[in-house]
Amino acid sequence: MRRGWTWGALALLSALCAGAPALAQEESAPRRLVEVESPDPLMGESVHRKDCRGAFCAWHVHQALGPCSTDYCANDALVITDREGRVLWEPDPRQDSIINRTTKDVRFIAERTLQVLDFMPPFHGRGYDSIAPAQDVGVDQSYVSRGVFRLSQDGRKVTRDLKAARLPAWMVSPRAPRPPPAPALPAGPRLLSPVPEASLAKAREICGDDHTVPLHHECHGDTCTLLVTRAGTDEGNCDGFVCPVVLKNGQVRSLAVDQDLSVFEEVTSTEYVFTSCDGPYGSRGSRVSFSRLRPDVMAFTPTQGLHVNGAEPYPVRQAATIKAARALAPTAHADTRIHIPWGSDAWRDERDLALAWQVMRVGEALWLHAKVDDDVVVPFTQNAAGRDSDHLELSVSPGSATFKLGVLLEPGGKLQVRRWQKWVETAMKEEDEAFDGAEGSWRRNRGGYEVDLRLPLTAVRAPQSPLRTGLSVFVSDADQAGKQETLMGHQGTLYFWSEYPPSVEEYRRAH
Repeated sequence: MRRGWTWGALALLSALCAGAPALAQEESAPRRLVEVESPDPLMGESVHRKDCRGAFCAWHVHQALGPCSTDYCANDALVITDREGRVLWEPDPRQDSIINRTTKDVRFIAERTLQVLDFMPPFHGRGYDSIAPAQDVGVDQSYVSRGVFRLSQDGRKVTRDLKAARLPAWMVSPRAPRPPPAPALPAGPRLLSPVPEASLAKAREICGDDHTVPLHHECHGDTCTLLVTRAGTDEGNCDGFVCPVVLKNGQVRSLAVDQDLSVFEEVTSTEYVFTSCDGPYGSRGSRVSFSRLRPDVMAFTPTQGLHVNGAEPYPVRQAATIKAARALAPTAHADTRIHIPWGSDAWRDERDLALAWQVMRVGEALWLHAKVDDDVVVPFTQNAAGRDSDHLELSVSPGSATFKLGVLLEPGGKLQVRRWQKWVETAMKEEDEAFDGAEGSWRRNRGGYEVDLRLPLTAVRAPQSPLRTGLSVFVSDADQAGKQETLMGHQGTLYFWSEYPPSVEEYRRAH
């Protein structure tokens, strides 16, 4: 949601403050834009020219108006000028401004066709950022949206082209069947069963003697969940904490991941939702949720048939066979300039290069399945530099160690896996040696190629930190031998949960 003054309203206010002569001058002499960076990110105006094609240029004007309760107030506008910076079009203050703080890429894809890519980042947990999804659902929540706009012949009119901004095929293709939803229960906090005095006494052991008011109580089997608060408390306020506890077999434990910061949010038909007061100035920030039927388990998104834009986090699903594991594993897609850290100017579209991958566990091996859209496949040839052919690059960070692998496409469908970098003392060291234990194959398909790679689990999962491993998956494109053009993919974190969704205890250990 945009806050504060609109960009157009601020421009009008500035003109009024300058007096009538300024207005007359603006009508007779078109305003010019020049690039400027505000010295204070919370105040002032920044102007950046994003791209030019033919007779027109696109600019991003950002006006920061000072801090707000959960973010800083700011307005953003896309402005169209001629090559000399003279303004031809700017947004009507009564309309949305096309671009905003989440816009990561603005470029012309034709002489009078402009593409705008917005990127919503994944959940970050503590260290709240209000432009990120606030609830941890166990999988990456990155979201990329694409807008396409047409300029008139003179550049003084901009219209949205909905047909050209169609969704990629993977977002609209049939998904794998999902498991049946959990049984629905009455929503909202209520005392679904009487609260024994012994249970209240147990809750006060954790929550404190002043927590005497039961807000919600229900039991499923031998497990009961109890939310207690202080008398006169506003349970939705960061000054009034609701203490959630689980009672089982005479034992009591806190339900919240961070008891000192968790505030009750809501009871849905399937979940308990709590907000942490880790936002700016102690405000409400990141959220977590727990299953109502199994309060010792997190409430996470099902992964079967799930397609995501990133890998932070990425749950590693385990099964007895590769086929069964692939049916459970989410698919991470990279198919825009946002996913390109190097060589974006050489990339044309998703037919030139796009990546979709899955990671899964089968026995004591980690398997990677990658599908690469590539209009020109250039396999590795002997006595050539591996980086100058089509290949995958994997950076693995188990615990404090990090290494980088190159996965090369050899003739005959074989893979050659080499370690190109490893962490030595305080820095990454370049090397080029075979990586023991890795094996796999590749094959061409109609739009490019596919890779299946097996890595020993012991190589990617450190004994001292078995729950998390950093993993980056990138594909490198070389449309002709000897020339690396584009690197595309994701940086992420693998979570090796014992079960999915994980138990609250295991989730705490991982965070």
